[in-house]
Amino acid sequence: MFKPTAQRRLLLAAACTLAWGGATSALAESNPYYYGGSLGINRVSNIYRSVYSPNDDTVATASLLAGVNQPIGRQRVYADVNVNTNRYSKNTDLNNVGYSVKGGLDWSTIERFSGNINIDNSQALSTYTERTAEALRKKNVENNTNLSGLVRVGLVTKYSLEAGAGYRTRSFSADEYAQFEFDQNRYSLGLVYQPSPDLRLGVAGRVTNDKYPAYTRTGFILVNGVPQKITVPVAAREFERKDIDFTTRWVASGASTLDGRISTGRSKIKQGVGNDFSGVTGRVTWAWQPTAKWNVSSSISRDTGLESSFTNANTSSEQDRITNGLQINANYELTGKVFLTGGLSTANSRRIYSGSTVRSDETDRDNSFNLGARWQYSRGITMGCQFNKSSRNSSQEIYSFDANSYGCYGQILMY
Repeated sequence: MFKPTAQRRLLLAAACTLAWGGATSALAESNPYYYGGSLGINRVSNIYRSVYSPNDDTVATASLLAGVNQPIGRQRVYADVNVNTNRYSKNTDLNNVGYSVKGGLDWSTIERFSGNINIDNSQALSTYTERTAEALRKKNVENNTNLSGLVRVGLVTKYSLEAGAGYRTRSFSADEYAQFEFDQNRYSLGLVYQPSPDLRLGVAGRVTNDKYPAYTRTGFILVNGVPQKITVPVAAREFERKDIDFTTRWVASGASTLDGRISTGRSKIKQGVGNDFSGVTGRVTWAWQPTAKWNVSSSISRDTGLESSFTNANTSSEQDRITNGLQINANYELTGKVFLTGGLSTANSRRIYSGSTVRSDETDRDNSFNLGARWQYSRGITMGCQFNKSSRNSSQEIYSFDANSYGCYGQILMY
């Protein structure tokens, strides 16, 4: 399995320190920080996302929350921390302590230089939505890290040059999920043209390098009509992807904003076995506020491999996959203190696997739906309930599932 090196651990620690740095002097300002906690109880119908023998349970989650958001001169530091513990009523072996840390720094100089540094690191129980030949029935902890940075140079009034870099990694505690681990490095360089505050156009070159570890693939063959389990070793794989990104942001009105990216490029395998890809990908997001009480956000996307897993719910991080997705989320202010939320997403994926003796062409359709309501008693006290439904229809029955969850929570924050 891929594990962060000592150098990357040091970089992670430095980013956390940077995000929190300056917070001490910020305490003298007006409410630059918050702290508090939350408690929730949820009923889950299919913990392991299995088509054959779903199991349900009741899960209690307690969280400690803290954060800071403070301008310091021309700079701004911010961080949000969530440390939580999950306790299961029946499946006590899944009891888990998790966390998430998000932070960063927005910076600028007196001259034309500006940029940002961001970190996002989390550890939690896996959602068990990845495609495996056998349903995993044990604790599987997932760790995700995302580091990114951007440097912007203002050339003239309407133009700027942007250079970005980032690093992502994912790891699992269960060996059966080793095939879904990865390391990703990405770099970009582009030019932005902004003729007015309502319109932004950009073009950039982007290079992405994805590495997957060696793992053992599990499958079945028929021997005299009886299924027999087999294992096949799969070598480590590495892909290099090169794209030209055309981006735009258009504030059509005070109630409507469009953000878009259309990319043309190709992904080539540099090591191991896999498939090359060449074509057009992209994503368009529309933020719409038809009235003071309504907020609606929708997006459509088409992408491959890891990039599709970053933008679509319930989709796999396998490289040999093309995914088309749609997401819609809405918020409605019923009263000054009561808010209603809802959302849906669908992702249609085609997976092509080519080995020395095996080739498969399979499809999945992942769907999810959620409804919720919250009562904002005051700025720091919130209560709410939600219902979630997710499902997958697959050309291979073993990968299909249906799962529901519902529950309520309460949260108290001090500012």
